[in-house]
Amino acid sequence: MQQNQHWSSLKERGNMFGIQCLVFVYKVFGKWLFQVCLFPVMLYFYLTGHIARHAAKDYWLQIEKTQNLPQSSGFTLHRHAFKIFITFGLAIVDKFDAWLGKIHIDDIEIMNGECYDKLTSSKGAVILSAHLGNMEICRAIFSSGANKKKLNVITYNEHAPSFNNFLKRINPEAAINFIHVNNFGPDDTIMLKQKIDDGEAVVIFADRTSVNNPESVKFVPFLSKPAPIALGPFALATIMECPVFFMTCLKDSNSGRYQTYIEEFAEPIKVKRKERQEYFQSLMAKYTQRLGHYCLKAPYQWNNFFDFWRANEASEPEQTKQKTTEQKKDKAGVN
Repeated sequence: MQQNQHWSSLKERGNMFGIQCLVFVYKVFGKWLFQVCLFPVMLYFYLTGHIARHAAKDYWLQIEKTQNLPQSSGFTLHRHAFKIFITFGLAIVDKFDAWLGKIHIDDIEIMNGECYDKLTSSKGAVILSAHLGNMEICRAIFSSGANKKKLNVITYNEHAPSFNNFLKRINPEAAINFIHVNNFGPDDTIMLKQKIDDGEAVVIFADRTSVNNPESVKFVPFLSKPAPIALGPFALATIMECPVFFMTCLKDSNSGRYQTYIEEFAEPIKVKRKERQEYFQSLMAKYTQRLGHYCLKAPYQWNNFFDFWRANEASEPEQTKQKTTEQKKDKAGVN
């Protein structure tokens, strides 16, 4: 079914020309016209985007289930789902401000100063994040002060190289470098390790499964339902042998200010080969627990418009079946 397509196979509804047009409108006419234009644009995407619309509704139902709230339906459910679309659209305005260098560290509330100091003063770090809130805003907290740190964001988006160049044209001082990865291999690992050793930060959005190896997942609880989470980000974070942090940047609905949450996630550790799978799964469970916590804090700021829980649903029984078969072999002494 199309509903169960892997997220990377879903064609992006938009392109670089559209982004350039939006930047033009924003720079020439300002926020007011951009926001006026936003509502009909997002309504169009909501009405014509079957998969994204259903994904937003499914996500909202999981939010309600986790909070033990009555399940919405009909118009009420559509209202919540459409608000997720609108919130995503409004965040684009703030992304433009971040890319244009209009947002500075004084415009952001750092919610855990001690973790922020540890992150910015570390020689290099891995940051696990998610498509929740507006991570582009964090450019500001790494591009000023005594502890400047370049952000390298790993992306599987095929438009990343041109997008990266576009950002550099509108703001050559932008501190975010998008790294486009097609087939992640040893050379990529070495390149990222070098960036870590150079004192830079590598950002991994761990809420997306692998493009090239989509079955390399573990199902862990997320908002009251098992979700497929990729092993790769947690394996990569471990082999980088550096501090690992969790970070998300959420907009406060009352003040309108962005609040950056930084948490210490894992310390560098040598893990024995036979213990790796168990260790990775513990990290994945910790990740989804923290991600779920912040989803409940800002439920409309979720930016995953695909079938998050069922994207690899068919794999779960296969994994269980394979595990059972392996256990039987072990008991029978079969190698």
